[in-house]
This record gives sequence, C-alpha cells and structure tokens, in this order.
Amino acid sequence: MSEWGACRLLFQRLLDFEGRDLYARVLRPWLRAQPQVGDWLRALAASGPDPTPGASHETLWNLYALSRINDLLLQAFQPERGFGFKADAIDLSRAEYLAFAEALGLSVAQRPRFSPFHHEIVGFEQSPYPAAPATLRRERWPCLMLGTMLFSRAGVDIVAGVGFARAETVERAPLYWAFVRRHRVAHDLSHGWGSNSQWSTEFRRDFHVDGEFRFNVDELRRLDRLGERAVDEDGLSRRERIELLTHRMFVLSERDGEMYPYDDSYACADDFQPAPMFAAALPAPGEGEGPATEPPTLPWLRRWRIGSDPERGRSG
Repeated sequence: MSEWGACRLLFQRLLDFEGRDLYARVLRPWLRAQPQVGDWLRALAASGPDPTPGASHETLWNLYALSRINDLLLQAFQPERGFGFKADAIDLSRAEYLAFAEALGLSVAQRPRFSPFHHEIVGFEQSPYPAAPATLRRERWPCLMLGTMLFSRAGVDIVAGVGFARAETVERAPLYWAFVRRHRVAHDLSHGWGSNSQWSTEFRRDFHVDGEFRFNVDELRRLDRLGERAVDEDGLSRRERIELLTHRMFVLSERDGEMYPYDDSYACADDFQPAPMFAAALPAPGEGEGPATEPPTLPWLRRWRIGSDPERGRSG
C-alpha cells in the first residue's frame, strides 16, 4: 500500500473508532502494519526537505494526508467550542501523541519566545500594556518538525498588547491551512471537494533555514518583494497579507468574509526582536485603555521607533 493510501486508511479508522485507548487500539497497530509511512518520512528528513519551490505532487499529497490525521488528533488538546469533527472519540494523552509523532520520524521543536512560525494561538489574554509583545503562557501541544521543515505548529496560550493582537479579532478569526479545530472555524483547500478529490490537496511547506523563516515556499507571490501600498483582490494590504500568512489567521486586522491567502509566500529573518506589528494600532501616550507606559521589563520598547520594519523588528 502506498504512503498516501495508508494515511487515508488511518483517517477512516479514526472516524470509525469509538471507545477509549485510541493509541493502543488504532495508532500503534497502524504504525506496525504500515511501516512504509515512517520510512518515507525519515528518508525525506535525511535527504533534507528542499526549501525551494517545486516539490512533487506526490510529496505534497502525502504530507497533507498526514497533516489531516494530525489535525484530528490535535482535537484531544483543544478547548471545546463546537467546531470539532469526531472530537469526542479522540482519547489521546500528550505522551501517546508524542510517541506516535516520533515513531513517524518527526521531532519536537522548542521555542521559548512566541513566534508565528512555531506557534498557533489557542488561548488569548489582552495585556493592559498596548505595546506589550506576545508572551507565552501555556503550551497545549508541541511543535513538530521534519528536519528544517515545519510539520505542525505548537498550540499555545499567549498574552499580548493591542499593538500585537486584539482579543476580539483572535477569538473569532478562522484558521487557514487547517482541516479542523475544536475551538475555531478552520479552512483549507480540501473543503468543498468530493471525498476523493479533497485528498489531492497540497501541503503548505514552511522552513526554518539559513537564518530565515520561509512561509509557503511552493507559492510564487512573494510578499517581501511587494511595495508597502500593494493591495490584493481581497482588498488586503501587504501588512495584512503578511499577518494572515504568518499567523494563518488574522490577529489584529478587522476583516470579515472568506479570504484566499493560499498563493502568498514570504521570508523574514529569524532573529528579529518583537515590535508592534502596526504602529497605528498603538494609542498615543496617555490615550486608550490601560497604562500609557510600558512595563520596566521591556527596555527594548524604548528603542523602538515608528520607522522600524515591523516584520524584521529592526530600526529603519
């Protein structure tokens, strides 16, 4: 059986499963019966997934099939808000999830500071300090990598000021490039297609390589090469498109309706210092809600000025 067929088989078994002890009764037997999937992934990792555009359809389809299984399993660690898909049947501990991932050749990535490359926002608290950067409060599930390629972001709870994210936006924003979430609306390019056609969806490839985060490398609309005033067919500015592409959801922009961010690509340095994503979102000193001055533990904010590049976080 092909790797793609083996993944479809497991997906259906997950949908059909009822009861407890999912790892022992479904996942572990599948790993033993279908070793070709882990062998293929480990070979891909050993060869170094190529961060340049042009991966084969077969590679992208296989990775998407695995990511859809992963999305089902991640529901075990998500809050219930009515958007799940067979979520109650996903009885899985963190240790079992990690055992499954590691058996496939995936590795855990630790990132002590918030990064939209590594972290998906699940829980959110608005800081009283408007310019307070996003700070990690809790990790609900781990970030998984295949060599330098991102497979799955960690699910985290954060606290941040309104210059970085707004509670009302984060709480209602749909998540793109996702098959399902229990806690928010999810959207990917398989939705709306037939039961066979949807499995020809291509996996989004992001890489951490050569000191850069590279987002959606197989697409050719390079946002880092566009002018600041460029606007797309959805009416989104370059900044809004970068926000949507890197976070896979809006965290600050007030936008309604379904967007189509799937053709965009972007690269930025991985050593940036946090800076407010939109200067216009910050109230002037003494205005707005919360304390007007930053907490003393954030001295870098005093060095930030309006002319900085919000994507790289460096002064211009």
